[in-house]
Amino acid sequence: MARPNTCYLPVIIVLFLLLGCKCRSDHSAAGDGEKLLAAKHDWGNPRQLVSWDPVAAADHCSWKGVVCAGGVGVVTELSLQGLSLTGSVPASVCELKNLHRLDLSYNNLTGAFPAATLYACAQLRFLDISFNSFTGVLPDHVDALSPVMEHLNLSSNSFGGVVPAAVARLPALKSLLLDNNRFTGAYPAAEISELSDLEVLTLAFNAFSPAPAPPEFAKLTKLTYLWMEKINLIGEIPEAYASLTELTVLAMSSNNLTGSIPAWVWHLRKLEFLYLYANALSGELTRDVTAVNLVELDVSTNQLTGEIPEAFGKLRNLEVMFLYENHFTGAIPAGIGLLPRLADIRIFINWFSGELPAELGKHSPLRELQVANNNLSGPLRETLCANRKLTVIAAFNNSFSGSLPANLGNCILLDYLALDDNQLSGTLPADIKQAFPS
Repeated sequence: MARPNTCYLPVIIVLFLLLGCKCRSDHSAAGDGEKLLAAKHDWGNPRQLVSWDPVAAADHCSWKGVVCAGGVGVVTELSLQGLSLTGSVPASVCELKNLHRLDLSYNNLTGAFPAATLYACAQLRFLDISFNSFTGVLPDHVDALSPVMEHLNLSSNSFGGVVPAAVARLPALKSLLLDNNRFTGAYPAAEISELSDLEVLTLAFNAFSPAPAPPEFAKLTKLTYLWMEKINLIGEIPEAYASLTELTVLAMSSNNLTGSIPAWVWHLRKLEFLYLYANALSGELTRDVTAVNLVELDVSTNQLTGEIPEAFGKLRNLEVMFLYENHFTGAIPAGIGLLPRLADIRIFINWFSGELPAELGKHSPLRELQVANNNLSGPLRETLCANRKLTVIAAFNNSFSGSLPANLGNCILLDYLALDDNQLSGTLPADIKQAFPS
């Protein structure tokens, strides 16, 4: 008998494996459609999911909010934000074994943290259940969530109690958002500081116990976004945070911080948004400012003194400058009037003196100028409405003098004008007078 030809065995084996994989994928794909229908049923067949209908659309990958991968109908993402869904998270959602991303934000989901369901989402990398109405405490075993979880957003719910240390035992986390809840006590700063890949951390608007900003957070050198607003911070801004050189957003406003603003803050070259308002910060601003990417700067409602640094005139990306309700003195640097993007200046209730920058409003889309309650003098600049974007001029209680700008009539969007208690002369243009009758 002739020996069988074994040359084709590798090819046959490969074909068998490929066909086997395809069968399993087809079965998985069909099963995923059934699981989606089960989830729709558990949510009460809401009209927002009317497209989840195998009769109208046999391919479940075409249904609203469903994303598949690999061309075989396997569901990898559910993006169901803003659909007014009610109830909780159906167990069938996490029976989608290849689900990597689940976004249920901006719905009306209620009840406790759906641990039993979400723990079954073993491949989940992205979970967003923010802007819902979940309540209760987070379980101490919340680290039973997917070990590959990178983005966890629990913000804007009504979670309460103490944040469990387990939330920081998800080693792959890059984003941890806990803001706008009802958490109390101490948050697990030491554990959070061990999340070496963390880029986004939000703790804002929770009733944590008064405590200093954790120096341990200086270890989070990949942080780009740190939001610690209104969480009862006390003490000074840590010098150790100088290590956070990747920050684009630093927000520690509405706390009880004291001391000066550290020089390192003004040296963060990637920083775009700085919010330190409503604290008890004091002292002068550093002269050396190299945070050239600043877009919004708000250090209002503190006890800061000294002059505006001349270097502010080099912040060419600056759009918002809020310095109001402090004890600043001196003149406004001429360079402020040359900034190309500056749109909103609020420096009222200080001790500024001298004149407004000569070309203020000429080079930028100036929308608001609020300089009331200072010691400013000289003329109101003819350039204020040069770009016809100005909506607010609040300059009362100063020592401005001279004639009103002849081109105030160019302020076609102006809806607030207050110039009382100055030494200005002349009459308002007819259009302006009609808008602001005496």
